[in-house]
Amino acid sequence: MMYRNMKKNLSKTSLIVIVLALAACAPSTPPSSSSLPKWERKSAPAVILGRYVDREPGDKEKCPAFWGNEESLKGGGFPEIITDSVAGTFTLVWDICYPLLHQFDVCSILLFPGDTVRFDFNKKAFAEYQAYTRETPYDSVTTPKLQELWKKAIHIEGASFEKPLPIRKKSIELGVSRDFAKAHAHDTFDEWREICWNEFQDVVKQLDTLNLSPQDRDYYRMGIEQDYLNKLRMFMFVKKSWGCITDKDSLAMFEKQFTFKDPHAPELTYYRDVTGFYACLSNLFNEGQEYIEANDLGDSPLGRWYKELEEAKAVMTRVKARLSVTQSELNSLSPEFQTQIREMQAQLEQELSDSKGVCRDLPEGKPWEWLPKIVAEHKGHIVFVDFWATWCGPCRTGMKAMESVKDELTARGVDFIYITDTSSKADEWLTYVSQHAGDHYIVPKDKMNEMQIPDYDNAIPHYLIYNREGKLVKTIVGWPGVEEMMKEFEKLK
Repeated sequence: MMYRNMKKNLSKTSLIVIVLALAACAPSTPPSSSSLPKWERKSAPAVILGRYVDREPGDKEKCPAFWGNEESLKGGGFPEIITDSVAGTFTLVWDICYPLLHQFDVCSILLFPGDTVRFDFNKKAFAEYQAYTRETPYDSVTTPKLQELWKKAIHIEGASFEKPLPIRKKSIELGVSRDFAKAHAHDTFDEWREICWNEFQDVVKQLDTLNLSPQDRDYYRMGIEQDYLNKLRMFMFVKKSWGCITDKDSLAMFEKQFTFKDPHAPELTYYRDVTGFYACLSNLFNEGQEYIEANDLGDSPLGRWYKELEEAKAVMTRVKARLSVTQSELNSLSPEFQTQIREMQAQLEQELSDSKGVCRDLPEGKPWEWLPKIVAEHKGHIVFVDFWATWCGPCRTGMKAMESVKDELTARGVDFIYITDTSSKADEWLTYVSQHAGDHYIVPKDKMNEMQIPDYDNAIPHYLIYNREGKLVKTIVGWPGVEEMMKEFEKLK
């Protein structure tokens, strides 16, 4: 079994069912800024202090399930977690420098740097809420009963901005019906965009029927805009659903039509204020950023912030990959980004002081030259190269299992090389470096495919074995077990 490197879609069931709905009929001149609160630009932990409020004797609840979040400058995707199952309490700490959406499987909490949020969860009341939602139509607008049940189930205090109560939305959700797919299978992209736009307008008209504060109104408006951008990307998904179109030439023709260039862009609002970023956090990093680029909106407030963040991410990637970063490059970044990058640099230095493994710098040259140069350093030895990641279960299993035969293989002249990319969380990577003797390399994530790794298809663990002359003699995809691995080494002198 192996893991493939794939991006997780964080718009999971509860978000799609519970969250975002409605705003107003798109005005001819949308507001230039939102009433949503600004966040203080700083680097600081955000803490969730949670508890179960309906516990009974003998209950041992730990923490509601939640999804990771890739959108954190330090990366890694998961917070520090402290639980007390006897008391029914849990603490989660995110180290962030811009807003982050923490997504429990029951609700979501928008976190700002420095927030301390109290989260009380009543399981029985939430079960009642879920039962009620199953009994109501999917295109219904919120009701007093829905709000009442929600307030009993979920209580949040201390958030800089607490998301409004859930309101259902009318939308194409996780899939489409057979009839819908057949009806729209041969639409051009221009026709599809108008279908999405008309649906957007139909949904936002419901705003005037709701008693919302200006802040909530803006939040919902941006959520519906996010939904509109997401539906644009579903153009090909609809055509492929239910096998409506299987002809490759037809699919290729439709794929060429897709674009985020949109005549309706002036009527959207999310990019007009940087707060639009966190109102649509669940996928704005995908559709929203591409939409800004496609419509020449890079000089908008949100477009400029994205540019700052991308520059900081590029520097952080180099720091994680142990590439040099000049002081002037650091100083050119916003202070909150500088703080996190300097913390990462200090952490790397501290973790490397007492380690079995050795963190190595990548060789000079192009990415496709790195692997041959690394192997060439070990001429006269058998070279075992392990491509892995901290988040990959089979990878970790293989690394641990190989420790049982490592001394034997090392005595026979086998050198161990471990290569991961920056999708691995830095502190977790360094822990593995400290525990596993060998040469360890970390590659910028966007450079892995450029390395031209033999037989590599974005699947890990991936193993290469070279003989003493530096010739590749075996490629292994997936962890085969110690016994099978040792058979390969027995073939080599």
